[in-house]
Amino acid sequence: MPYMLTVSGNKWCLTCACVLILSFSGCSDTFLDPFDNDERFYSIYGYLDSRESNHRIRVVEVTRFAEAIEAPTPDETNFDAQVTSTDVRTGETTRWVHSLEHLENGLWGHIFKAKFLVRPGRTYRLEVTRSDGKVSSAETTVPRFPVTVPQPAALFYPYELSPDSGKATEIFVPDIASPWDMVVSYDLEGRFIHLPYGRPGFRTDDGGWKFDIDMSNDAPRLRSQLGLSPTAELPLLHAILLQIRALDSNWDPPEGVFDPEILAQPGTMSNVENGYGFWGSIGLYQYTWTAPPN
Repeated sequence: MPYMLTVSGNKWCLTCACVLILSFSGCSDTFLDPFDNDERFYSIYGYLDSRESNHRIRVVEVTRFAEAIEAPTPDETNFDAQVTSTDVRTGETTRWVHSLEHLENGLWGHIFKAKFLVRPGRTYRLEVTRSDGKVSSAETTVPRFPVTVPQPAALFYPYELSPDSGKATEIFVPDIASPWDMVVSYDLEGRFIHLPYGRPGFRTDDGGWKFDIDMSNDAPRLRSQLGLSPTAELPLLHAILLQIRALDSNWDPPEGVFDPEILAQPGTMSNVENGYGFWGSIGLYQYTWTAPPN
């Protein structure tokens, strides 16, 4: 009978937009055969976020023993690896700090943390090095966006108006083929209201993204956040800010299918050399449409 490795936590429940890979709590077990390739040493799960300076990854050793740690023993508390990341352009290396943390599913996991600024356009190489010199590694290039204007540039203007106008416009954003999360913010007479949009729309053949901003759907949400009654008049709209958290090019979902439950499984999508899992990065794109003065 072949030995099988049970890696608990390699498939996670998605509870919010930023926890595709770092929720660290198991929905179910995923099975790996540690003997299908004797050059796979670790599973790595995590990402760099250009908005953050504190970063976390989870690392799982590929062995014949189950990873599920219920009550840590001294052997399970220690982890035979050193984790570093390097800015490929500058050569600056950061050593990540290990901790054994209690996960949401009641088990324990090996987490590595580091604090540094992430530079858009830079490539970072992560290495997990075992004491015998064996290395699992991955690279990610943080998205860097050119100065592009989402079309149509005029959007809902040329004049100030109320979101109750019911306007709707299809927006095309060039050079973003795989958004992770969107937020549309309305400037209502100096007060910004942020509306989560998720990941609506679709990828275009020329490497952009199309989706709709629909004021008729957004108006009730704006009233709710402002504490207004369903029939109250909304303030005039002065500007709209679009924020898109976009994934790096290696993190583009296969065939455009963006199902976190599938993508989080080992073997589905991986950029780890001599290992399993995925290490990516998220960049931030912003653009503001401002109403010209009357």
